[in-house]
Amino acid sequence: MSVQTRIDILVKSVESSLILMAGESGTSKEKLSTRYIEDGIQKGETVLVVLFATSAADYIEQLKIQITGIQTHIDTGKIHFIDSLSYRSVPEEKTKNTFFLEHASDLLTLSVTINELSQNSKKLRIVFDQLAILMLYNKPMQVLNFLQTLAARIRQRKQSVLLMLDSGVIDEQTENTLHTIVDMVVETQRKDDPEGIQQLVRIKFARDEFEPRWVQVL
Repeated sequence: MSVQTRIDILVKSVESSLILMAGESGTSKEKLSTRYIEDGIQKGETVLVVLFATSAADYIEQLKIQITGIQTHIDTGKIHFIDSLSYRSVPEEKTKNTFFLEHASDLLTLSVTINELSQNSKKLRIVFDQLAILMLYNKPMQVLNFLQTLAARIRQRKQSVLLMLDSGVIDEQTENTLHTIVDMVVETQRKDDPEGIQQLVRIKFARDEFEPRWVQVL
């Protein structure tokens, strides 16, 4: 049986890292982010998923297909969500351990909410899905300042953050500046060849030791 490709096995450590995962839409970012969540759970870490493109309820249904016992992890507080999509139509039966952000432009509330969970968690992994939408509702410099603050906190607390970004959505200057803030850049791509479609990933750079080659996502 082939070993599943995961960010955690491509680098020496994801601890104390702000990680940018960039690639075209339809590559393997979603699969790798799910495995990043799964690895955190297996290591006894708390997970926070910050959602801008999908409601918490829909995202949980996706996780149930891919991670065994996900509802138990939610019920016991191992997984939390910030949902910025459903604030206008919050369901009567709210998803447990979910905070409904009133708008993606409210960076102050977002920062405070993340910091509260970060302070109360010995180990924490955070996933931002999708970063481009946060950029859409805020000025790029405001988001970059927010991320710099977040990076300082997670490095101090030895936690980690995964930022998912579709390539070509934000302007080149902003993306280049983003690269100066993060501790690791993960790239994904899709390759068409006579043998079929391949989904590939590589670590472009990282502070610790890493596997630099393109690796097929299994």
